[in-house]
Amino acid sequence: MKKALTILFFLFVSITIAGQEKIYKEYSYTELFKMIEEEQDSVFKLSNALIKYNPKTDQRFRSKGNPNQKKDTAYVHRNDIVVNKHIELSNVQFSLDLNNSSNYFEGVLMDIHFTKSVHLENVKSLSIEYCRFEDLFRYSLSNCDLNIPQKFGNYIYLQYSNFKNVQFFSNCQESSNTVSTWLLGNSFTPTKKKGSFFLNARSNSNFVFEENVIANSDIIYLTISDIKGIMSLRDNVFESDFIHISKTNLDGKLRWTNNRFSSPVFLELDPFSSGDEIDWNQFNKKYVAYNSFMGFTLRSLNRYPVQLKTETRNKLVKQYIDSVRVYDDNAFTDEISLKSHFYSHFRSRYNTQIANKVYIDLKDFETKRLEIEYNKNSGFRPYFKWKVNQFLKVFSDYGTEPSKAIVGSMYVILLFAFIYLLFPNSWDSHGKNRIMNRYRFFTKYMNKESGIHEVYLEDAQTELIEYEDFKNYMVSNSKNMPTFFTATALPLYKWAISGTKFSASVLKRVDIMKGAWSELPQQKRIWKSILLIGAFTIAICYDVLIKMLNALMLSINTFTTLGFGEIPIKGLPRYLAIIQGFIGWFMLTIFSVSLISQLLN
Repeated sequence: MKKALTILFFLFVSITIAGQEKIYKEYSYTELFKMIEEEQDSVFKLSNALIKYNPKTDQRFRSKGNPNQKKDTAYVHRNDIVVNKHIELSNVQFSLDLNNSSNYFEGVLMDIHFTKSVHLENVKSLSIEYCRFEDLFRYSLSNCDLNIPQKFGNYIYLQYSNFKNVQFFSNCQESSNTVSTWLLGNSFTPTKKKGSFFLNARSNSNFVFEENVIANSDIIYLTISDIKGIMSLRDNVFESDFIHISKTNLDGKLRWTNNRFSSPVFLELDPFSSGDEIDWNQFNKKYVAYNSFMGFTLRSLNRYPVQLKTETRNKLVKQYIDSVRVYDDNAFTDEISLKSHFYSHFRSRYNTQIANKVYIDLKDFETKRLEIEYNKNSGFRPYFKWKVNQFLKVFSDYGTEPSKAIVGSMYVILLFAFIYLLFPNSWDSHGKNRIMNRYRFFTKYMNKESGIHEVYLEDAQTELIEYEDFKNYMVSNSKNMPTFFTATALPLYKWAISGTKFSASVLKRVDIMKGAWSELPQQKRIWKSILLIGAFTIAICYDVLIKMLNALMLSINTFTTLGFGEIPIKGLPRYLAIIQGFIGWFMLTIFSVSLISQLLN
């Protein structure tokens, strides 16, 4: 009995499968386009069909290379099949296979020009290459189960083709099978700027969107969720007034790099994983939390962004970006949360350089919020928080760039050094009379017949007499004390006068006058005057350099709050030095904290 029931069951299943297979009519690629051409109606409809490659008749529908080959930039359309009817396919499955002997992919829709709309519903294993679509291309997939086995699985390849308006929906959530979606090197360009681009991929095994150009679109909606394998958004151009990208529930790896966006990107994201590849520079700080903006449009006009006219939506976008997302508490929280996704991701990958850029962007946004809070509730504390944030941005990029703090400190030191340069201080050996002493020295030299070294020694006579008195005193008392003191004092005397003696020796060798200037012949006066003026200029430059160094050292000393006790200046600079000391303490503290923070990171 059981054996009979088992036989009946298998017979029932076989009959059922056979009945189902009869439902799907089988056509070759050539037969499909022949039916389209012979269709008398303006709309061609086909459902429940299998389109299989026939090696005898379908030579035209084979492509050299692989399904994700690089685009041939020099490709020229030749012998296009022109389809002048609206196309509506439902529950149609195509086949794609590799002919190993010729290395051709067989079963590719290529070089086809569709002048009217194309609607594809539950069309599986579709490969389109170098085709042109002049009207709406709508693809909707909800039943991803295959009717016949495919060597490459269930897939959608749209490659190197030109589209106008696009609506693309791939949802395998209710199916036992999944689909891999590949959109490579396509151009999506509406004829008028009222077209749109909608793409929704859900529960796909892989989703690849690379090297596509979406231009002249009023709105771009790209929604991807529940991807099991690779999700790749790379090298695309998005040109639109409103760009929305949603990425949620990704189990595999995300590659999101080198895209170009013409306007702020409205993002709807869940946290990234450490293995994801994200290119921060592609956003250029122009990204917005979509959910918050959507809530703002619903509160304002009770309509979703996609339902708004372009002018109205653009006005709301500007209002939201410029003010609402900073004023509104919930919007501010969502925006900060979005930025934190990027910051946490780059920190997890130890990409400190990019993480710091994201952090700066986050803190800039926070600074705007602090300004709003101060305007709402003025007071010292909100004002101080706001200004401190502004100062930290200028001084050290919110603690992420210690070297910038060093540069800022140098500017402060140089500014105060210039102020100190204008006032005398006790570090200058001759004070304000230094330059006048130079004039006296050269005047005395030119009026005397003695050499320049003698004039120099005469000016240094007071100092030399003091040293000579010290020597005579030690010699006269040598019999009344141990020899040690005399033996060590005399070398000290020689060392004290060595500098003066050496300078005098050098001056004697470079003496250019050899007599009083007034007694020189007229011809020698000219070039010796030039030499004298040059020597005088060098001496003055040396004095100025010493004064500048003194001012710089004083500024450094004051800024670093080292202090030597008495401040060697008088008047207004004395009080400025105290202010500089406070500034130095504050800036060096911030620098230390920034440096430690970067070292810990």
